[in-house]
Amino acid sequence: MLKFLVYENGRPATDWQMRSAHLLGAEDLGVRATIEFEDGAIICEKGAVGPASLALQFELPDVGDLLLQTCLLPERDEPYLLTLELARHRLMRCIAKQEDWGMLDLAEDHPAAKRLALAKRKFYDALCAMDEPAEADKLARASLTCSIDASEELALSHAESLLTRRIANNALSKHIFGCGVGLAQPLDRLAQTMLSSFDYIRLPMPWRTLEPAEQEYNWAALDTWCEWAFRNRLPILAGPVVSFTPEIVPDWLYIWEHDYDTVRDLLYEHVERVVTRYRSVVSLWNVVSGIHVNDAFSFNFEQLMDLTRMAMLLVKKIQPNARTLIEITHPFGEYYAANQRSIPPMMYAEMVLQSGIPVDGFGIKLLLGQPTEGQLTRDLMQVSSVLDKFSGLGKPMHVTAVGAPSQMLTDNGEDQAAAAASGFWRKPWNANVQGHWLEAFYNVTLSKHFVESVAWIDLADHDDAEMPTGGLIGPNFQPKPAFKRLLTMRKNFHENAPSPDAA
Repeated sequence: MLKFLVYENGRPATDWQMRSAHLLGAEDLGVRATIEFEDGAIICEKGAVGPASLALQFELPDVGDLLLQTCLLPERDEPYLLTLELARHRLMRCIAKQEDWGMLDLAEDHPAAKRLALAKRKFYDALCAMDEPAEADKLARASLTCSIDASEELALSHAESLLTRRIANNALSKHIFGCGVGLAQPLDRLAQTMLSSFDYIRLPMPWRTLEPAEQEYNWAALDTWCEWAFRNRLPILAGPVVSFTPEIVPDWLYIWEHDYDTVRDLLYEHVERVVTRYRSVVSLWNVVSGIHVNDAFSFNFEQLMDLTRMAMLLVKKIQPNARTLIEITHPFGEYYAANQRSIPPMMYAEMVLQSGIPVDGFGIKLLLGQPTEGQLTRDLMQVSSVLDKFSGLGKPMHVTAVGAPSQMLTDNGEDQAAAAASGFWRKPWNANVQGHWLEAFYNVTLSKHFVESVAWIDLADHDDAEMPTGGLIGPNFQPKPAFKRLLTMRKNFHENAPSPDAA
């Protein structure tokens, strides 16, 4: 058992809302556990032996409401102090990433160095004050705030250095900036903006929309967008073709949810129809998405890998010159703690490569700021670190969908509990915060040498959006600050990149 003392306003917490709490083991893999709040403490009953870390949402003024975690901790009779262990983990992560990124020799007046030094002092003071838990909690909170600030400064400073070098060396791909649309959105209202503002278009292919009833296909909306993009020579990132996300799976497929062979046959027919129809216009296929999460059907490991192999081989058979991606939808892997039939993201990617499945690259889908599993708010250090994990795969990475909301859910008529579950970065989500987050995320992501492109989830807000207020343009078709920041960034990238002759 692990036990963590929780303090609020200098006193033991009496009615503390525990949000998104789960345990992690080695390699940050989820561990089954029962977690409860009782008498001012979080009590964790593990389903496995060995040390574990507690991850949960935690709000700090001026930093945000973020999903944070402790270090791996052994069981002991004496309870841990939650804030002290959260601060310990973040300090450890800062020091580890300094070493990974070659930033141990930062100048003393560097913002990250100053904040990190203050975080260490506050942490040591908290350790010395453990006889007075309320005072130790106050000091640990201060340390945690400083260390999160320091970690984001490190991530941004490291990104700035690498990105400047990448642009100077002309090491960026031609098609960097992409954006998605909803198939039902009006082409005439978005066409010119899409064409003038982005290097490629992300076109979803939801099975539920394309085949609402078995053997009854509705191609009209997708045909319209594909024909327009091809006619205007705008490259298309299409898909996902295969996804078991409940919002994408057609209702009629659940009739066969316990019949793997039938589902496989239906999936084969669907992939064959879609790829055959659009093979002449699609340049990059997002073939399989999120199958490792396994949250719709009860397939086993071998069946999930078989479906992946079947879909990838079929696309290559129909369109041999096609570039193909497998999309990782929950890169932090927290789903594994609750669903042991799922596959951790890195394990899935590694098994794809070890099995010889033909794939040209991996996609990362990263939506943050929604009360949905895998979409809770993270800070920039966490984002940068999780991307670094995929660098060892030796395959190009594409951020196939990224997004953050432009308002809190309470502003959109949702309840307070849903808003609290989504978290926020620095300040409650609004249009300006969305813009600042976009700029920081793109700088961090595009500094990675293995990342070839980034696609924002939606150009404009619409009723069927996966992230209701995540568009760059509002429902009244007025651009948000995030859109203006992205356009400025894209212009700077293209202007500062050396010409082929100069390179």
